[in-house]
Amino acid sequence: MERAGLKYLLDTAPWINGAMAPEIFPERIRRLLASNEAKGLCSISLLETAILHRLGRLDLQGTLPQFFESGLSADVQLLELTPAIAAETNELSAAFHGDPFDRVIVATAAVLHLTLITADAGIRDAKRCAVEYYPFKPSRSSRG
Repeated sequence: MERAGLKYLLDTAPWINGAMAPEIFPERIRRLLASNEAKGLCSISLLETAILHRLGRLDLQGTLPQFFESGLSADVQLLELTPAIAAETNELSAAFHGDPFDRVIVATAAVLHLTLITADAGIRDAKRCAVEYYPFKPSRSSRG
């Protein structure tokens, strides 16, 4: 059930940061993100982003729809939740944290055999999918 042409899946934070401040990434991650190679993004990341914005944890220069339009560039392919991915979320161990967004994202990477780009050490340490990890979580807020 692999997606033709896809190798990487973006976790929500790298997708947001890539659209807002790509300079914050280590060089190797910048190269991956800057390539024209298609990257996947779980559609559930859109909901997570909307919630972060509503809660005041994500300061955008424009509106949320404008951010989505600019963040969903030609090299980002939205991936929908499937029955196989939903079932895979239940295969994650009890030790894996309960964040439903992370569970879906990890399950998507596992089912579609994609490498997940993430700054989440818990996801890396779970070893449920291939991971391109970077130890970095900058603030996305532009407030003073």
